[in-house]
Amino acid sequence: MPCALLIFATATSFTRSSPASSHISLQPHRRGSVCPGLGAARLPRGACSMTDVEAKPSMTDAAAARSLLLLLANRCAAEEAKEAALRDFMSVPPEQRDRVLDEAVSLIASSSDSLLASRRWPFPLPSRRAALGSYARLLDSMMREEPGGGARFTDGGDSAKRRRFVGVLLRQLRRGKGGVWALEREAARRRRQETSMAEMLRRTPDELETPAYAVVAADRPGGWEVREYSEFSVASTRRDRAVAASGVPIQQPSLPAAGGFQALAGYVLGGRNAEEEKMAMTTPVLSSAATGQMSFVLPSKYWGEGAEPPAPLPESGVQLGRNGGGALEQSSALACLWFGGFAGGDEVARRKEQLLEAVRGDGEWDAACGDDEDAQAASILLMQYNDPFTPPWQRRNEVALPVRRLA
Repeated sequence: MPCALLIFATATSFTRSSPASSHISLQPHRRGSVCPGLGAARLPRGACSMTDVEAKPSMTDAAAARSLLLLLANRCAAEEAKEAALRDFMSVPPEQRDRVLDEAVSLIASSSDSLLASRRWPFPLPSRRAALGSYARLLDSMMREEPGGGARFTDGGDSAKRRRFVGVLLRQLRRGKGGVWALEREAARRRRQETSMAEMLRRTPDELETPAYAVVAADRPGGWEVREYSEFSVASTRRDRAVAASGVPIQQPSLPAAGGFQALAGYVLGGRNAEEEKMAMTTPVLSSAATGQMSFVLPSKYWGEGAEPPAPLPESGVQLGRNGGGALEQSSALACLWFGGFAGGDEVARRKEQLLEAVRGDGEWDAACGDDEDAQAASILLMQYNDPFTPPWQRRNEVALPVRRLA
């Protein structure tokens, strides 16, 4: 199937306008590629149409939303053009981003009456309406998920959620091939698949270190397993600490636990420690509802006996801990139940109860803390492996309970 002109978008990039303007400027990207299906027409690199190729001094929010949606939906557009457009879009003030995202939501909704937007086609069509239909179905499927109680979802009701989810989709589309048609196909395929551990491993970021473990009891009834973890160290802080004006900048200060994330990111990624060392990000992020703690796993060079991570700054509120910050104190064996989607409060509570019931009914393993049900519930950790901008069909989440083998 030729690339055709799928979405008539251009290889353009957002740049900040002057402080007095509420508009976003567009600048064209490099010329030189030929889009298959358009003969010998010379187009900007990554573009599939000559539409809007000429530079424009500024764009309204609505025009900016349209251009960004269609560029990132375009299966022909060059990855560097998409990266540049999204990077420049994210550099504008938050209130301006929100206005553009609101316009994007409106544009997506406007496609609902179109025949081309009404269904998922078996092949990509050269149609803006078809692309907007793919956005609409992806957005609706995300709205059906239970995302949690963070301010980014609750403030502003459904409008805030839709704005947030459009942002997630745009970040996904900045890389890879196939555009929004392929993203919708991938989402449908992943949702059809059984949520097995093999699928969860595919959802785990390859480039990030994660604590080492051996599976000692696989495929337990109900979709959980028991792992024997090796020692690892963490940096921890309170989830509910306030976002600090002097802390590292974060794009989404309304995220749940944004203050905790800011403190840990400053220590690990920002070099805000006694050695001014910038460390690599790892996965998962560990959270305990019982203690209110959030933890980042430290790089593996700090896991061994005698290893000394850089000391946190006194005012940071960050503490260092071995044994997974307490996760492995009761037992190095953890019963882990995995699930996809957003780790919203109701969903996490349901998964915790599911894990507790499975372990209580198991004839080989029991909670390491004994039979006290309150202590069992307090011992469970939430482990999240993906960044906040990962869509639900690509997310790996787990709840984990320290266990012991029955005699």
